Amino acid sequence: MSWLLPFALISVLFALFGSPLRVQLPIESGIHKTLVLWGGWLLTCVVFFSMVSGIFHSYYAIMLAPALGAMVGIGFAQLWSWGKDKKWIGIVLAVSAALTIGFQYFATTQYNEFSWWMLGSGILLGLGIIFLFVQKRLAYITILAAMMVIPMYWTVMTVASDQNINLPTAYSGGNQQVAQVGDDRARPHPQGGGGSNVNEELLAYLSANTQDVEYLVAVPSSQQGSQLVIASGRPVLYMGGFGGQDDVVSAEDLAAMVANGELRYVLYGGDRGNKEDIANWLKTSCSVVPEFSQIASGGRPAPGPQGQGDQTMSLYVCK
Repeated sequence: MSWLLPFALISVLFALFGSPLRVQLPIESGIHKTLVLWGGWLLTCVVFFSMVSGIFHSYYAIMLAPALGAMVGIGFAQLWSWGKDKKWIGIVLAVSAALTIGFQYFATTQYNEFSWWMLGSGILLGLGIIFLFVQKRLAYITILAAMMVIPMYWTVMTVASDQNINLPTAYSGGNQQVAQVGDDRARPHPQGGGGSNVNEELLAYLSANTQDVEYLVAVPSSQQGSQLVIASGRPVLYMGGFGGQDDVVSAEDLAAMVANGELRYVLYGGDRGNKEDIANWLKTSCSVVPEFSQIASGGRPAPGPQGQGDQTMSLYVCK
């Protein structure tokens, strides 16, 4: 995602000085308005991705794409505008492009990927510098093309790769095979499965008995309920967020929702993040629906004899 990041960051400065600086609100300069939006977006993402820890998937970095594209375009357009009156601006463009291409060469080595044809970006840069003394428009186009050679190659290789799309990543260069093995080993398997794994009897039962309430059912996390949403088109309450560990609702919240006619059924059981208040409330205030007393996570048929296993859940009706 960072192939053009050096040029984008330099472009923040180009945009900052693209119009006279005035300390006043509201901002009147068009380029400064775009800087607040796109530059603020870009810098926020750069800081976040430089400091983030814990659970992280590389595809999160896709949120950089709009801001990166915008700032590269803004910076390039600003240099073109300045270049109409200032001949030396072409050198600023060339230096900025050289820094960006140098970073691209460095980045490719981090992925054990470097082919002789990648030097084409350096050749194009050299031609662009020569064209600065001959034809300005051709020079700018050539220099821009030089910065795009390696990113375009990486894009093609990403599209052509056969990596699992469950946790998508960009092309990994010479590390591709190792990355695939590692990803497959670490990749979690969604508990909800595909739409065909939804317990049709459970879905039909819930649909028929919840027409007068807002939620189809409450479940520990999105991993148990996402396929129910897809199959029914109805809202499902994720009591613990994505992984079941977040404090989205408490037992008191659930009791209030039941009293207000928003919720009637709760699918719960197994190891659900030690939410004892909810488990105790279900035991004292709700009752198990006998035909759905032992079903697997996500509402599928229970694994093993009599639904044994720590992922089995029961459907509770609360009134």
